[in-house]
Amino acid sequence: MPHPSRLKIGAPATGDHFFSRTSLRNRLIKALSRDHIAFLGPRRTGKTSILRDLEKHPPAGTSALYLDLQGLRSVPAWLSLMLRETKKLLQTPPDKLAWLKMAGKGTASVIKRIEQISLTGIKLTPGQPAVDLWEPIADEFLTLLREHELPIVFMLDEFPWFLGHVATNHSPAELDATLNWFRKVRQELADGPTRFLVTGSIGLTGLLRRLGLSPAANDFDSIDIEPLQDKEALQFLEERAEGEGIALSLAARRHILERLGVGWPLLLATFLSEVQDHGFPKSPTVKDIDYLYEERMVRGSRNKYCQEMFTRLTKPEMFSPSERRLALEILRDLCRSSKAFGQDDFDLLHARLVPDPAHRSLLATELDYVLETLRHDGYLVRQRDGLHTFASHILRDFWRHRTA
Repeated sequence: MPHPSRLKIGAPATGDHFFSRTSLRNRLIKALSRDHIAFLGPRRTGKTSILRDLEKHPPAGTSALYLDLQGLRSVPAWLSLMLRETKKLLQTPPDKLAWLKMAGKGTASVIKRIEQISLTGIKLTPGQPAVDLWEPIADEFLTLLREHELPIVFMLDEFPWFLGHVATNHSPAELDATLNWFRKVRQELADGPTRFLVTGSIGLTGLLRRLGLSPAANDFDSIDIEPLQDKEALQFLEERAEGEGIALSLAARRHILERLGVGWPLLLATFLSEVQDHGFPKSPTVKDIDYLYEERMVRGSRNKYCQEMFTRLTKPEMFSPSERRLALEILRDLCRSSKAFGQDDFDLLHARLVPDPAHRSLLATELDYVLETLRHDGYLVRQRDGLHTFASHILRDFWRHRTA
């Protein structure tokens, strides 16, 4: 008998808390059989949960390693993490991994070679490139992967954040060297079983363009995470309401989804937790749902998704000061507008902030970069007619409340 589905609000949902997204998983596995993958999308939308599930249940005949790069500041730190986790994987008892069991004693020689790859003695100087120090060692690791044809999927979470840290702590030249080496890796391993899957909550292309670097990451097969479809979202609410013993009618589930305007699992789970905490003796009415939405989801403290989306624009990794001011003005104006915004609206807004045409011409790419970032990070969505709206009702209403 399967375990009941339970709510998970904070950490990534795993185990009984995980909502299996079979079609997305199958799409990722099929893509990994062909190419290296960029799996991108906003924060707290389920990417890490999907990767953790893929690590636990990898594609047949492979292993998957989840590596969180957000806190790393240099290429040697990244290489050390990959070497350490690869060695740990190869030390797994063979009977637990089918491909490792078939490899037999061959893995011992791989472990020995890993142990011979040393990053000790590399001294990093802030603001200076260190590629001449780490690239020969990185190439040793590449040779090992190529010659032994290890069927491993390296899942590099928050890869764009890592690249931003490299550029900030060292130099754009160091980042350019990093990207060129990593592209060489993907090309040389293209016909083998080793794969790289990078994820991130900031746009990789936009980051590179902002730093004036060539698009050395355009060979990835890109897959975006999307909200649950309405049918999936209703199923999510039904299963977790049942698992938690919460009375929730179909009408109530539909109204929750209608008010949120998006099917991200975290927001659905957060709303359901508010229903649970209120302790309704029977399924909440439409009026009850409206109250919880306005007073708890928009104005309460548990909605970490919107809170983080509101504060994360202040992070220096995302925008320069002028870009940040433009992004904030776009979101403030749009959340109060009764209509969607088109290019003319954005141009007028930019002109209001930078009235001098000559100065504005020097910032010709600023508006494009800000709009691309806001779309990629889940703030805005571009409709088929080219007009932009907030990506969800809840984010729009939260923004309106916080900027009142």
